[in-house]
Amino acid sequence: MVSSIRLGKWTLARDLAVSAAVSDHPDIRSLAVAGRILEILGEWPEASVLYRRFAGHAPTLLYPQFRLCHVLADGGRQSAELERVLATLVGRAPANPRIAALKAQLSMQGGADVPEPFRAGLWRRWFASRARWHEGAAVGRSDMAVVVIGFRGQPGLRRAVESLLGQDEKVEIVVVNSGGGDVRALLARHSEVLRIIDIEQPLYVGAARNVGIDATAAPYVAFLAGDCVARPGWVEMRLATHRKGARAVASAMVAADDGDLSLAAHIALFGARSPQVPAVQALRYGASYDRQVFREFGYFDPALRVGEDTDFAKRLGRRIHPAWNPRVQTEHAGPASLWRFVVEMYGRGRRAANGRSAGIGPLGPRAAIREILAEARRRNGIADTIALQVLKVDPRRLAGLRCRLRPATLAYGIGLVMGRRELRATHRGKRVVPSGQASDAASARSGGDGGRLDMLLDAADRWLLETGGEEKRETSGCLDEAARAAAFDEAHLQVLAEWLIRHGRHQRAWLLGDRVTIDLPSAAKIHHRLALAAHEAGDIAAFELAALDALARDPDIDGLWPLFQSVFPRTPSAPG
Repeated sequence: MVSSIRLGKWTLARDLAVSAAVSDHPDIRSLAVAGRILEILGEWPEASVLYRRFAGHAPTLLYPQFRLCHVLADGGRQSAELERVLATLVGRAPANPRIAALKAQLSMQGGADVPEPFRAGLWRRWFASRARWHEGAAVGRSDMAVVVIGFRGQPGLRRAVESLLGQDEKVEIVVVNSGGGDVRALLARHSEVLRIIDIEQPLYVGAARNVGIDATAAPYVAFLAGDCVARPGWVEMRLATHRKGARAVASAMVAADDGDLSLAAHIALFGARSPQVPAVQALRYGASYDRQVFREFGYFDPALRVGEDTDFAKRLGRRIHPAWNPRVQTEHAGPASLWRFVVEMYGRGRRAANGRSAGIGPLGPRAAIREILAEARRRNGIADTIALQVLKVDPRRLAGLRCRLRPATLAYGIGLVMGRRELRATHRGKRVVPSGQASDAASARSGGDGGRLDMLLDAADRWLLETGGEEKRETSGCLDEAARAAAFDEAHLQVLAEWLIRHGRHQRAWLLGDRVTIDLPSAAKIHHRLALAAHEAGDIAAFELAALDALARDPDIDGLWPLFQSVFPRTPSAPG
């Protein structure tokens, strides 16, 4: 089963998992792996059958009943069986924090104001602040969910939503707005057909996407920025391509109008995603996905300021390549003025510096000017090629476009150089946050991405020396941010997990391994480390749950199985 997953053969893995569920001679590791596969695939009936059989096969273990509770809840069945199994678990291990957390989670699922699939509040794992949920009485049920991403309730959100409501195909729409703004008032005209999640703290785009994925149920998920509009056919063409077998479908970008400024901005920002670009050359972004893709490969990195879709595409690799359908067209709102265009390009350059900072030494004034001019020339050359060869712009119009492009590409180069200088300054200035200074801890939370995890853990170390309620909140805030900063980086996850276990924060470490890491190799390592820590402490219940979590991801991980058998010598294993 595990080898099938590593090869991307999920259908075969699912068939093997179902076979394990009904085998006459199952072993513990096979059942644990099979259960995890069925849960990832959302095969709730099959998973519940497996865990019932698992519990009957190994009645002394907590793990199969623990997972059965999750399956019954995730499958939307608030049944007498769920209550009975949960009561049994609590009675057998009343002091176990994971079982206590499960009980608390299930007790919050009865709220009448939230639809059944979302009562567990899984969408809340991507942020730490307060949030409000609005559920319209007529939210669409469809094969496609669209996550509309808003920031501070920008006015363009209304046009984005209306462009989806005007599609020929009905869609399930969730608006994820962060950072403030009166989004409910802005969208009041359409509130009956919308699901709106209004989050107090500002989120990066990856985190907002993840919230929307968790807060929708349709089999396919697409995303629309709050400053964009879906052209007619946007949903219909996506679904048609998905239904032909594509697990991901990219979209083309078009200019908001045919004016010189709008066209210049389109060429500079999205020219390589124009509908006229040949399929072999098109940049395949703006993708919608089969929901199963997120169960297999994880979510978007919530800690990235920019490039969350590029990072996700790298993780998918060659296994899932978005189909190119130029009839799926997204319109990006053009800049209101040349000055706004220049400012936007400067900001994009600064943000792009994050991906180019490795191994770059300081630049003197002359070297910085050369770097700025080289970047501007490179982007100007690309823009001219796209305008003349792809968009077939009349050469007589090119001079007018260049007058708007040249200041913007120069601003991009300046932003790139300034961003790299800021990153180097961040690295040089990294230091432990002084005890008793809330402003410094807040600064660590909002600091640059370079060294951010180290800074957050330094801050948490200092706050742990304090004992007041405010200090505890600061520690919790630092660790929440650290989890998001480490979400999809193997080395950072290991550092954070070791810190949490060393400080006795086992419940946080488990959440890190079970939720944020999804199926990265480090997830097995985190649970393995938790099992060893529980074994050293003599906590049998915690050891069992963590060990089987690790073995469910990697049945052969570092000698854990012999240790498990020494603790549970009568547990059935594979025959012969």
